[in-house]
Amino acid sequence: MAGRFSPLDYAFAVGRIRALENYLIPYPVFREAAEAPSLDRAVELISDAGKFGEELLEIRTSDQLEKFLLKEKIGLDFTLQELFLEKDFYHYYQAAEEIKEIASSLTGVSNLFIQDYFRQRIDLSNLKLFLRCRYLEWPASQFEQKFILGGNLEKKLFTENYDSELEEFGQVIRSTPYLDVWKQGVDFLTSKESFVALEREIESLLMNYLKRAKRITFGPEPVFAYGLAKKQELRLVRMVLAGKLLQVPASILKERISQTYV
Repeated sequence: MAGRFSPLDYAFAVGRIRALENYLIPYPVFREAAEAPSLDRAVELISDAGKFGEELLEIRTSDQLEKFLLKEKIGLDFTLQELFLEKDFYHYYQAAEEIKEIASSLTGVSNLFIQDYFRQRIDLSNLKLFLRCRYLEWPASQFEQKFILGGNLEKKLFTENYDSELEEFGQVIRSTPYLDVWKQGVDFLTSKESFVALEREIESLLMNYLKRAKRITFGPEPVFAYGLAKKQELRLVRMVLAGKLLQVPASILKERISQTYV
């Protein structure tokens, strides 16, 4: 059960994480890889910046890419399972994207850093749902049915403003951390009829929150943050390299690249 260990008990784990953080791939590398003239050059850029074996350099097909990423994900999970002293925290790391599962037991999350992360993730999921429902002209009842409890933004904030202009709703949330995410998402949706900017900015905001763990000397927070940062890195590797395999224009790939941990 969480709480049996003190932050100092994580001294070894955090030391290991600080060493691993040195191999996380910076945001500019992904943008450069997206602009690379060939798959080989993109792979080379990512390989040089990260800590990957020869297997990455040999990727030429989507099947090889997926096998490589699965192997990396399994290795990451094994490392995190070793470093988390409480199995509860490892479960939270694994279930970070299963937000409905976490929401139902959020009050049981003993760590405030991790709890606040999930509250923000719930809020952002509800904002995305709200925008999607409004764009598709669904009735408020459908939004209410899908609304996820547990965030900082209450359901009535959305329902009372369901018929307001999308730009006006930005004023409703102007005192929250989500205003810029909302504005960029709405602007992009209005001009290009795509949720790409909203999804990118959501991931960037969450990553910027996780960066606070860099200032925590001991405890499970740096382990949790690194695990999610590495997962996001693997998603960006998939997106960029799969895009190069499919010859997706660099401009489209770059629109989808969110901020990274380093």
